[in-house]
Amino acid sequence: MKGIIMYIKSLFGKYEPGYEYWVYTKDIKVPKYFKCTKIKEKKWNHKMGYWLRTGEFESDILIDKDFNLIDGFSSMKIAHIKNIEKVPVYFVN
Repeated sequence: MKGIIMYIKSLFGKYEPGYEYWVYTKDIKVPKYFKCTKIKEKKWNHKMGYWLRTGEFESDILIDKDFNLIDGFSSMKIAHIKNIEKVPVYFVN
């Protein structure tokens, strides 16, 4: 029942923190300061290796109510490179 309520709320743009939602990657706004930051090679290789082994992101993607990326830039970058249309996200206040 909780899942149905959460789904209905999401239709009206109301998201509850701490629950996983699936959103289109094109809808997530990545701030410039993330785009200007280079992921260190060792970290990138680890994150990409994890995704290749498991098919899942090692780091959660955190966004605010306006779909601005808060954390999880490496996961978003993998999604972009691999042309993943929807990703699991968690909303934060």
